[in-house]
Amino acid sequence: GQNVNKVNTKVEIRMDVMAATWIPQEVRERLYANNSNRINKDGVLTLTSQEYRTQGQNKKAAMDKLRSMVLDAWPRPKIRKQRTGISKAAKERNKEFKRKRSEVKNNRKRVDW
Repeated sequence: GQNVNKVNTKVEIRMDVMAATWIPQEVRERLYANNSNRINKDGVLTLTSQEYRTQGQNKKAAMDKLRSMVLDAWPRPKIRKQRTGISKAAKERNKEFKRKRSEVKNNRKRVDW
């Protein structure tokens, strides 16, 4: 409606990620890496919210965004082990197949009486 032209309720939050000592260093580094598109070259994270008609609701929404970003960066990422080579079961199957194939081929040979 017409309220759009006369009321400015947009909220912008700026936070220097690396200077936020209330967040552990490794979490700050993950936060920096995960949200690098929102962080400028000075290391300042910028969040905006203008989805609601009141500034109070927009402040709450922006703080919720920031809270969720910090909570997403908080847990350590799982270190995933990548298998190299084939599994023991696959090795066993291959060996069994090879043994059977060898037996089939040996049965084709001429037999001495």
